[in-house]
Amino acid sequence: MKQKLIAAAVVGAFAAPAAFAQSTVNIYGLLNAEYGFVSQPNNAAGLARHNADGFNSGASRIGFKGEEKLGSGMSAWFQCESDIRFLSGGTATSGTWCDRNSAIGLKGGFGSFFLGTWDSPLKQTVAKTRILNETGWVGVQHLLLSGANFDNSNRNVHSINYVTPTFGGFTARAQVTSTNAAFDKLDTTATKGRHIGFGADYSQGPLVVAAGMEKSDDNRAVVGGGGAGAEDTSYAIGATYVFGAFKPGVTYTNQKAEDGLGGDLKKSAWNLALDWKITAPGTVRFGYTQQSDYKGSEGANDTGAKMWQVGYQHALSKRTVAGVSYARIDNDNNGTANFTGLTNAVLGDNASVVVFNLGHTF
Repeated sequence: MKQKLIAAAVVGAFAAPAAFAQSTVNIYGLLNAEYGFVSQPNNAAGLARHNADGFNSGASRIGFKGEEKLGSGMSAWFQCESDIRFLSGGTATSGTWCDRNSAIGLKGGFGSFFLGTWDSPLKQTVAKTRILNETGWVGVQHLLLSGANFDNSNRNVHSINYVTPTFGGFTARAQVTSTNAAFDKLDTTATKGRHIGFGADYSQGPLVVAAGMEKSDDNRAVVGGGGAGAEDTSYAIGATYVFGAFKPGVTYTNQKAEDGLGGDLKKSAWNLALDWKITAPGTVRFGYTQQSDYKGSEGANDTGAKMWQVGYQHALSKRTVAGVSYARIDNDNNGTANFTGLTNAVLGDNASVVVFNLGHTF
C-alpha cells in the first residue's frame, strides 16, 4: 500500500506542470507626458484669444497579453489594453479597463481569429503610413479620420476580427461588429447596424503600402433631427519608403456620411510626413496635413484646414525618448479645426502649440 502511495505521488509530481500549465503573460505599455504652450481661439465666438500651458498624456497605456500553446501549431491568446490618463487627475475622462485593443482569440497557420475591442482596418491603415502622432497635442488623426457626422474611424467594440498569415510581405484583415447596441431598445432609437471593414498592407524591405475601407451601416438612428438608416463609408491608402536616413510617407483618406434624410456630407484629407535621422539617437520630423472643405448636400465652402509641424525626437535609450515639437493649424474662413481635445468656435481662426515630451515604453 505504501509503495502504491509513493508511486502515485511521483506520477502526480510529474503530471502537475501539465495539469496546471498557464499561458505566458507579459505586461507592456507606454507612459507619455506632453507639456505644451498653446495659442488658441477662445471656445466662444467674440471673445479674445486664450493662451494657456498644460499637460497631455495621449496614447499612454498599459496592457496585459498572454499566449498558451494548444498543439498542432495553434495557440490561444488574449490581450487587455487600457488607457493610462495619468495626467487627468482621476477625472471622468480617465481610461477604463480594456478600453483599448483588447480581445481573446486563436492563431496558427490559418492566421488569427479574435473577438473583442480592436482598431478598425481603416484606422490600422492610416497608422501604418502617417508617421506623425495619432493623438496628443501634435496628433493628426483627428484631421485625417474624423469630422462632423462621421462615425467610422473607431476602435470598434463587439467586433469579430480575422487577420491572414503574412505571405511574401502581404497581410490582409477583416472586421465586422455585432448589433449589441440594439439590445433592449425601441426600434425607433436603436442603432441596429454594423461596422464592416477590410484592409491590406504590403511590407517588404524599405517599402510599406497599405489600403483600407470601412462601412458603417445604420449606426445612427437620428442625425440632425431625424432619419434612421444613415450610412458612412471611408477609404484610406498610403505608403512609406526608407532610403538612407530618410523615411517619407503619404496618406490619403476619403469619407462620406449620410443623415438618413437624403442628405450627405463628404470630406477628404491627405498627409505628407518625413522622418530624418540626423544622428544615431536623433530624428527630425516634418509634417503637413490638409483637410478639404465639407462637401455634399450638407457641405459648406471654406471649411477646410491645414496643419504644419516640425519636431526633434532624441532617443535617450531603446525605451525612453525626449523631444520638442511645434505645430500650427490654419483654418479656412469657415473652418473650426483645433488640436486634439480642444474646441474652436471661432470660424477661420488659427492655433499653434509648442510641446515638450518625454516618453517611456515598457
